[in-house]
Amino acid sequence: MNCPSCSNKLWRARAKSGLVDICPRCKGIWFDSGELVDFVRQLTKSEDIHPETPRLFEPRKVRTLDTVKEEDKICPHCKSVMHRFNYCYDSNVFLDKCPSCHGIWTDRGEAQKIAQYMKVDARIVEIGEDLTRQTDSLERIGELGQLGTDLSSRVGFGMFFMPRLILPLSDDTERERFPVITIAIIVLCVLAFLGQVFGVTEPQKFLLTFGFIPRHFFSLGLITSMFLHGGIIHLIGNMYFLWLFGDNIEDRFTRLGYVVFYLSCEIAANILHSIFNWHSTIPAVGASGAISGVMGAYMIFYPIATIKVLFIHRVVDVPAWMFLGAWFIFQLIFALMPNNTGYSNIAWFAHIGGFVFGVFVAYYKKTSNRGCK
Repeated sequence: MNCPSCSNKLWRARAKSGLVDICPRCKGIWFDSGELVDFVRQLTKSEDIHPETPRLFEPRKVRTLDTVKEEDKICPHCKSVMHRFNYCYDSNVFLDKCPSCHGIWTDRGEAQKIAQYMKVDARIVEIGEDLTRQTDSLERIGELGQLGTDLSSRVGFGMFFMPRLILPLSDDTERERFPVITIAIIVLCVLAFLGQVFGVTEPQKFLLTFGFIPRHFFSLGLITSMFLHGGIIHLIGNMYFLWLFGDNIEDRFTRLGYVVFYLSCEIAANILHSIFNWHSTIPAVGASGAISGVMGAYMIFYPIATIKVLFIHRVVDVPAWMFLGAWFIFQLIFALMPNNTGYSNIAWFAHIGGFVFGVFVAYYKKTSNRGCK
């Protein structure tokens, strides 16, 4: 048989999948019907073939058949004019197939491109499996929520156990000075988020570099992750809680001391998160661990402060120790749920680690100051 591209005589060669016909000049390969699939399957197992780097939130550029400027090729087996086709709609690999014998011709490197397209990135698989687990968990939680709604229509106290909305609105603790550091942290987080949205062209690579990965504990992400967020709601929620509780905690430290305390809370949060997810390669982002530490310190410094809380459809006054203590208990419950241990879109153990660290630091500072004359 002769090469349909350069008319050179094809050589029979042995591959892991079996015998194939290769052109020694242009390096094209002829596959009889059914041979291409086995050949590509073997190629994907090779360590020399690397998966394509996915571009999250960026649509893949797809070529169409009419953009391919090539002459029609003649089948080397039965001399029919071969038809050009796209191997997969977004692979951008165009092959030639004989309509009579169904053999396929691949130009140089096209089989490798298909293998690269088909090869799976293990990191993406892990993230995908995690998202699948979370979808299942959310569906089950949604079913429970629906059950609670059904019960509440029949039993008057149903909604007491399943409130739809609990949101702290304000506290009655007056700040002693302008919260420079708290505002600076909020500004840094907002600027970092804007940079993520408008300046990052490869989000996955960015998160793998600057997010916190338990398996790579001593990395840049240990610090940088606390200034990044996964979405606008994530950012707004964290900054809201930081503004609500952070100004008063800043009053209890020097400016530098508050910075050290804030960073230490996040590191403590990452330590506990890593203990329970040591082999995870999924990047975690967010200031939740540090802010949890601020909330823990608030509970110790201002236990009887009044927090106005929107509870379902009414505003109630709740002591700080009760609100923050209940918040911490809920973190424990969700962290210890079987479906969430080690596989969650929310780092519950990071919240717990930051909160407990904040409690201990505040308790030590409060008791030591009490003993001073």
